[in-house]
Amino acid sequence: MKVIFACTLFFSLLFSAACERVVTPDEYFAIAQRVAAKIQREADERIRREAAGEPDITYSPEQLRNAEGDVAALADNLKRASDGGHTLATYFLANLQDNPMFSERTRKETCGLYQKAMDQGLLAAAIGYYHLCDKAYERFELHNADHLKLLQSLEQMLRKPDVHSDAYPLAAKHSLCFLDDAEPLPQQGRMAAIRARAVALVLTEEQYRAEANYILALTRVNANDRPDSQNIVYLDEAEALGCNDFHGLSAMMRNAVNASSKQ
Repeated sequence: MKVIFACTLFFSLLFSAACERVVTPDEYFAIAQRVAAKIQREADERIRREAAGEPDITYSPEQLRNAEGDVAALADNLKRASDGGHTLATYFLANLQDNPMFSERTRKETCGLYQKAMDQGLLAAAIGYYHLCDKAYERFELHNADHLKLLQSLEQMLRKPDVHSDAYPLAAKHSLCFLDDAEPLPQQGRMAAIRARAVALVLTEEQYRAEANYILALTRVNANDRPDSQNIVYLDEAEALGCNDFHGLSAMMRNAVNASSKQ
């Protein structure tokens, strides 16, 4: 009898597993989009209340738990979609995790996500990778293998249309060309200002191309550790695509190339 029961249970489990519908990466991504839309609506409501002058718009403990649950659900569904090969889910998960307050372990995980989406042809991911992960350039290791690999990837991606061009515009976490990070947030209407910054960082494919050209212009050097005429080509292209030179680096680069050419 025990053997018969065990066999019956085994076949029942097999039947249940066979009948269980597999959720596709696209479906997980759609769920994540619905959760993100809910988070967006709640943020919009808080901005409305701030603009109306309501004195207290802080989260109650229950609201905070609900908000944390929504973010966790968003991350979970993005990860499931990403694990299934969904490029945009991978990028959005990286974007969600891209936070300087997170641990070094999370930073490395996020760099892996940006790298994965970049390898799948998404230019926006390459820009995200530069800002979060290109630590060699920050140490002025201009010939570091990882830094050079990133520049090579940017050059290759600029030679052809983004295979994910239909997905743009896409949110970025940082921009050299389209947002002046040095400008402080106002004390009044702070949430609205944060939203305005986020909106400014929703970039078109052309704007991401401007970013890529600007990065190449500023960080590429020749075998003699100097910028040259190719840097100016990248700089001209970035500016033609609307890149704003917030910090006067364009003039500095052009002067450096002119000085180098006379030596």
